[in-house]
Amino acid sequence: MKSAAAEMLDVLDQVLAIVQHVPQDLTWQSRYSDERELVDDLTEHAGRIRQGDVSRLPDLRFLFVPTGPLCEIAASSGWLETYAVLGNRFDELHR
Repeated sequence: MKSAAAEMLDVLDQVLAIVQHVPQDLTWQSRYSDERELVDDLTEHAGRIRQGDVSRLPDLRFLFVPTGPLCEIAASSGWLETYAVLGNRFDELHR
């Protein structure tokens, strides 16, 4: 059985794979100015979790809230259904 941190990393890795695979529409959110900034932020979050650093977990949780930046990006980029599954999984792990 995987730890919560390992499962959180799985969720982040899946989100990163999506945002790196196809262009993302960032129009409806204001957090990221471009895709590189989005990828860098998610990569940093994943790196911190890998090192056992949970100091930015509240910020990561904000990214996953309904109508948060990732939800808005997913909705405008065509992967909202996948996001809903990943976001719900993240919420379960963060409790």
